[in-house]
Amino acid sequence: MTLFENTLRDAAAERARRLAGQNLLTRDGATLETNAMGIMRWYLHPDLDGPSTKSLYCHELEIPVGSKTGRLQCQGGVLHYVLEGEGYTDLDGVHHEWGAGDVIAIPIKELGVSYQHINTGAQAVRMLVVRPNFDSALGPEAGVEMKMLEDSPDFLAAREQGAG
Repeated sequence: MTLFENTLRDAAAERARRLAGQNLLTRDGATLETNAMGIMRWYLHPDLDGPSTKSLYCHELEIPVGSKTGRLQCQGGVLHYVLEGEGYTDLDGVHHEWGAGDVIAIPIKELGVSYQHINTGAQAVRMLVVRPNFDSALGPEAGVEMKMLEDSPDFLAAREQGAG
């Protein structure tokens, strides 16, 4: 089989997967995990075969009272919509306060950015986080090394308890 024939085969398979995929994703059906960034409930991810699209990464991020996310270095281009709670984001060492209804737009920078969200309120923070899935064209790092600079304390606690 030629590379072109492989391309046509793969395109047909992806088209069939999209047609059979879910267009309505529920919170109860989302994949929950605690990872180095914190507590995430995944709706869209390229490793999830159920949704009809793989063009976006989309998850809910939860930050318990008194906690914070991990500190991430990445290319940027990530949007966070604050559903509940209040706190601030440390973006490249600059403090940005936010609350429910706000959008946190992590900018794209040639050399990348680092950021961490901190919950300063009396309730858990919930954010909807979305970024494009350019992995197939640019790789998951989109040109800048993506690495955890600091793990979420919730992840460290879960790992110590054997749940992570």
